[in-house]
Amino acid sequence: MFKNASIASEADKLRYALACTKQPWLLNRYLEYTLDPTKIRKQDATSTIVYVARNVVGQTLAWDFLRERWEYIFTQYGSSSFSFASLISGVTKRFSSKFELQQLQQFMKDNENVGFGSGALALEQSVASTTANLKWLAENKEPVLNWFISQSK
Repeated sequence: MFKNASIASEADKLRYALACTKQPWLLNRYLEYTLDPTKIRKQDATSTIVYVARNVVGQTLAWDFLRERWEYIFTQYGSSSFSFASLISGVTKRFSSKFELQQLQQFMKDNENVGFGSGALALEQSVASTTANLKWLAENKEPVLNWFISQSK
């Protein structure tokens, strides 16, 4: 059905729907398909990875996939690809833990020789956003939890 979609918006909706499964093995297969232009067009690969990252089950899978395949993705799409920024920001959008911040910083170090192209600024912004999320959680976790507890009595 997806491969036969003749309207771009229909194909996009189908790609988004395919990313909604809660089965990790299907999400991993779908992520692998983004590297095969016979399955998912190159211009649709980054948005497909982001769709998987929006899924609560797929967020970690997409991040792991991106980290493991960054050099390949970067060389395949070229350093001038405008989609690296949306790819990095889309996959890291909900980061809010120290572990995720450490992974982001390690990702930057591990790939400084490869580069990030148009994603360099997005990566810096992701680090800043994750740091801000950590700060917000530290300041507000207890009051929000207490409010929920008081409202559920």
